[in-house]
Amino acid sequence: MKSIATTVLLMAALSGCSSTTGVTRFQPTRAVSATEALVFPPPGGPAIVGVIERRYRNGIEQDIALRTQSSVPGQNSIKVKFVGPGMEGANTDKTLSSARLTDSAITREMRSAVPGLAMARTPSYLQNNYGPFSYAVGRSRSGDTCVYGWQQIRSSTNARNTLHNLGVIQMRLRLCDADLSEQALLATMYGYTINGSFTGWQWNPYGREDRVDPSLGRPGHPVYPAAAAVEHYAPPLGYEPRPAVRRVSVAPARPRATTTRPQTTNVAPAVSTAPTGPLVPLPPTASSAAGTAPATGQVTGWPAAQNQNSIRVPTPDCVGGSGACP
Repeated sequence: MKSIATTVLLMAALSGCSSTTGVTRFQPTRAVSATEALVFPPPGGPAIVGVIERRYRNGIEQDIALRTQSSVPGQNSIKVKFVGPGMEGANTDKTLSSARLTDSAITREMRSAVPGLAMARTPSYLQNNYGPFSYAVGRSRSGDTCVYGWQQIRSSTNARNTLHNLGVIQMRLRLCDADLSEQALLATMYGYTINGSFTGWQWNPYGREDRVDPSLGRPGHPVYPAAAAVEHYAPPLGYEPRPAVRRVSVAPARPRATTTRPQTTNVAPAVSTAPTGPLVPLPPTASSAAGTAPATGQVTGWPAAQNQNSIRVPTPDCVGGSGACP
């Protein structure tokens, strides 16, 4: 009797080991909808195609896949990290690092995100609504443009203490496109929106709020509308804006009628011997006094070229009739 009971229990144990109730997924990593993304691209794209979220004991991380139209290997994406004092319900012992960015770390990230492409960092200081950021740009042999941007949002050392203004947000952007320019890709770094925060009052990576401009409401500080602000803007010294280019519509040129010129022989041009100054009347000659007509080739009042040396030009006194004529 005892052996029969032992056999039944053993068979039950074996049947329980062979049964499958389902696959248990790891809770720290999961796929979420696009509406749960912690960062939204600016209006107009690029569109979000998927979000992978990983939870840690002190924060959360998301890989936001974006629409990709490029021959460069890799996926356009936004990677964002929210590091806080602590998270409730995180079934893991792993933690996110809140260390500051280094050049070597950014170089390794770019090599992994944009493999086989030489990236040049910008030397300019740039800033968006969340603070300073930087980026690198590269172009492939096929003409695609790639931009890799990075930003760390953290309150200043003076504003941060053990109870206030804690936390860090790190953001990475990888964008490659076959048609868009560098400026168009860089617009994502200026126009993205952070969509999330920790519920704890200690978490505030943005620091203290900016005070209201003290000039508001005071006399002598006019505020112009956006359209008129451009006219009253004074550029810095040494800056010369480019002149505005006016587009002028030009009518198409009319085709000229081709005329056939008669063939002429090479003849030396006739040199005009007529003076270019004011006309001075000549004294009457014997032929003109007798009423004879001028010779052919002569202009009234002027002698022919062959007779120019024998003509004497009178003085102004003679012309006016107040002096003796030669």
